[in-house]
Amino acid sequence: MLASMAGSKPSWMKSSSPWNIFTSPRWIRLALATVVVVSTCIFLAVETRAFDKIPMPALISHKSEEPKKEPLPVPTPPPYLDANITITDREEKLAYVTFLSGTVDAGDDLEEDKYFQAVRILIWQLVHKAETRTKHDVVVMVTPTVSQARRDRLTKDSAIIHDVEFLHTPNDSWVHAALHRWDDVMTKMRVWEMTQYDRILMLDGDSMLLKSLDGVFDEQAAQLLATKPSNNTNLPPTYLVASNSEVWDSSHSFPPTHGTGLKGAGNMNAGFFILAPSLPAFEYYKELLNTPNSFDPRYPEQNLINYAHRWDGPMPWRELPYTWNLRCPNDNDIANGLVSVHEKWWTQPYIYANAKTKQWLLTRRWEMKGWYDAFEGANLTRV
Repeated sequence: MLASMAGSKPSWMKSSSPWNIFTSPRWIRLALATVVVVSTCIFLAVETRAFDKIPMPALISHKSEEPKKEPLPVPTPPPYLDANITITDREEKLAYVTFLSGTVDAGDDLEEDKYFQAVRILIWQLVHKAETRTKHDVVVMVTPTVSQARRDRLTKDSAIIHDVEFLHTPNDSWVHAALHRWDDVMTKMRVWEMTQYDRILMLDGDSMLLKSLDGVFDEQAAQLLATKPSNNTNLPPTYLVASNSEVWDSSHSFPPTHGTGLKGAGNMNAGFFILAPSLPAFEYYKELLNTPNSFDPRYPEQNLINYAHRWDGPMPWRELPYTWNLRCPNDNDIANGLVSVHEKWWTQPYIYANAKTKQWLLTRRWEMKGWYDAFEGANLTRV
């Protein structure tokens, strides 16, 4: 019985149906095998592609450790270099302007007025010193509290005196500077009224030069721009603000970058900036000044400019190369070709151990004094 069972085949194996792979012709079996292999490959390819689309966190969610966090991206200036406007109908009139008020007046002894002497050093370097003097106008913007003796001395130093009234609006009582010596600095905004000039480099009085600054006007960032489209209909059609962010202290690389020495991306320092005078722009700034809490008033004119020309706004300020100017300079900055500095000659609490830089700042005051003593003693004129 066992033998007969071993020699027999189940009925399903005896079927002569062409779909029975055991009794079908060999070519049918090969075809069916091919179909199976191809179908399997297609299935695997589709499943693999679907697997690739699964988000990685879902694939590693079973792991206990946290994924590594990437550092936050450093803000960069927006791309707004496609709307430059060039003045071609005449030669441009350019100027250097600095600001002087009586906020920190040191009385009648001009030799003891350190801020006034700082302005004199800047004027001497721009007008007389061979290595740094300019071919452009050098202007001192003075408020009503600047004494006549100071005006006479600066005129004798060959500066152009430009009188301005203090800048106020009906509702500006909310503006309170962080330090008393900044009480009058909002008046610096009147530089935008000086439309007798096409472009101006505005410098704080406590600035000093190592080389000529004239080349800064040729920088791409220092050219006039068209204002971007905006819902604000009070904006000027063109504008220019080009500057640098300030550094924390002298412990920075040269040039410093955002994340390696600069205080923060997108916040310019109003001690050194290029502008294009514009009455429509000035009216816009007065509107901001007249609107309570429109900007942080602790650094009055600086924060107003930073808000009006914020990087994500219709008139973003442009970043100049940091070779042109730095606050809190160090020995390495000067050795690498820094052109100018924004620093007080009489005190430098954040320069730390940079002895050469400190000595250079201090000696500019005495070099200036000696130059004028010789110049006036010989009754010379500028050549």
